[in-house]
Amino acid sequence: MLELIMGAELLIGGLLIITMVAIMVLEVIMRYVFNNSIIWVQEFVIMIFIWMVMLGGSAASMTKTHVTITTFSQRLPEKWKVVLQVFVSVIILAVLFYLLQTLPASISIQNKTKTSSLPLNIGKGHFYSTPLFAAVILMSITELYYLFYEVRMLLGKDIPEDYVLKGYQFYKKAITGGKV
Repeated sequence: MLELIMGAELLIGGLLIITMVAIMVLEVIMRYVFNNSIIWVQEFVIMIFIWMVMLGGSAASMTKTHVTITTFSQRLPEKWKVVLQVFVSVIILAVLFYLLQTLPASISIQNKTKTSSLPLNIGKGHFYSTPLFAAVILMSITELYYLFYEVRMLLGKDIPEDYVLKGYQFYKKAITGGKV
């Protein structure tokens, strides 16, 4: 299920990048060739960028490719590395849970103001914080997935070698018709 979600995130993120570039090229042409700027482009591109960053953050969480500092942990014995992984996952889940609790109120407060130039009048809470809320939900699911395997490692139980998700597997499956 997480591979499908990640595949959708990567696909949507790619489409958003293409959309953003196309809109910016259109804006440059309109502004410098026709001397007629499109008023809603900047706000729309900001919204696309926010969604791209949040989906990318979630995909990075799924593939375990976020930036990590291993100066301390690389010196630990294997058992303590797993203990540290579990501890970090619990901290991450606590922060994500806190965000899940507070974001709805933040969204409703932000929704008191609306976008200024988009053709659709969208509340700023949906504009700025809804992408974060979606990413937090996806990251929470991912952290629970990894915590499950980390606890199994800590208890000495068997885990599959390929439990860490890889983004390129989605594309291989799409290209080869389901075979990796």
